[in-house]
Amino acid sequence: MSEASRPIPLPPIRRETLAGGLRVVVAERPGVPLVAVRLALRAGSALDPAGRAGLAHLTAITARRGTRRWTGPEIDLAVESLGADLGSGVDEDSAHFGLSAPVEALPRCLDVLAEVATRPAFPAKEVDRLRRKEVASIAHDLDEPSVLADRAVLRAAFAGHPYGHPPEGRVRDLGGARRADVRAFHERHFSPGAATLVVVGKVEAESVLALVRRRFGGWRAAGGEREELGPPAPPAPPATQVVVVDRPDLTQSQIRIASGGFPRASPDYHPGMLASALLGGGFTSRLVQSLRVERGLTYGVRSRFVTARAGGIFLVSTFTKVESAAELVRVALGEAERFCGEGPGEEEMERTKSWLCGLFPLGLETHDQVAEKLADLAVHGLPDEEVTLFRDRVRAVTPEQARDAARRHFPVRERVVVAVGPAKEIAGPLAALGPVTVVKPRSLA
Repeated sequence: MSEASRPIPLPPIRRETLAGGLRVVVAERPGVPLVAVRLALRAGSALDPAGRAGLAHLTAITARRGTRRWTGPEIDLAVESLGADLGSGVDEDSAHFGLSAPVEALPRCLDVLAEVATRPAFPAKEVDRLRRKEVASIAHDLDEPSVLADRAVLRAAFAGHPYGHPPEGRVRDLGGARRADVRAFHERHFSPGAATLVVVGKVEAESVLALVRRRFGGWRAAGGEREELGPPAPPAPPATQVVVVDRPDLTQSQIRIASGGFPRASPDYHPGMLASALLGGGFTSRLVQSLRVERGLTYGVRSRFVTARAGGIFLVSTFTKVESAAELVRVALGEAERFCGEGPGEEEMERTKSWLCGLFPLGLETHDQVAEKLADLAVHGLPDEEVTLFRDRVRAVTPEQARDAARRHFPVRERVVVAVGPAKEIAGPLAALGPVTVVKPRSLA
């Protein structure tokens, strides 16, 4: 059996659920004497209240700026003195806190993590400071055409859905967020029943579980036990449209093409991932060959499925000269349609399977990567076999299954096309692909 065909081993894992509902996962992984800790909560940006996009993100980043015991500077000093890193953030489905430290610092690190995640004070000055910082950061990022394209395609593809805004939020919504909003979000969504704590490193599972019981055993949901919120309703497939973000100063246009996808736990995941890799996942993919090698329309193109708990999208990302924007989109759509018609060939299937099977283990080389993967499995309710049997499941995909997944999800029917550039030059040529809406960059803030 070749190395690329072997099951991917995970280290020995112990699991336990504490009385308050916190799920604990400990992986004993030999090697460097480090430990990675990740606390994941189903409290992502999809739970942002109406008119408060970015509140989950603001809650996660301000939690570490002061607790009932320590100020923000004291937390910074404690983490630095331990030789550790402590970060926080959110995606669509989850909020997360991550720690990496020497293994001997684990008890103290768990002290800090428990304080930050379960007993934040949210000092008013810190909330206001970070809110203003995030607003300024978003405004600055909108100078980048790629950021404009990404925000525009999210809004169009997930129109009216909780996944339709970036996790970092919107300027107009964050501008109105206050400490009371942050505290209310934390009280409602940061509960042990919605959380999984993962510890990976050169540790003994029983010793780690004893530490976790002491630090987190008293954590209870505010106001008593509550039922964990499920994912939002599945998003509807996007309606066919073209969105032009008007940037008259540009000579290159950022392009996004999106169509309906599937949730991470879908049976389409492995066939879809393989189909996407065949179309635009590597340097030998069809889109690269057609758009870059044969026509010179772009230096780079990528396709991928963006998956979350409730659903997702299929996304093609690329760029080209303003005058060739419509041509690039037509060629890309033609390649997607051709794939759906004829399916993949045997040689490209084997080449792409080998590429995916060889690439996947590179994301499991460090304690931090393993901790992140185990936390993601918990958030999506997936078994360990999603890792250990990854190669088997990719290898088992037939050409017909890859083609059928493409037919269900590639942009051959309903799709959103986003182009960033001078509207006077690109809106007309793109009109043949669907009704065109021209928006100003500031509308995406």
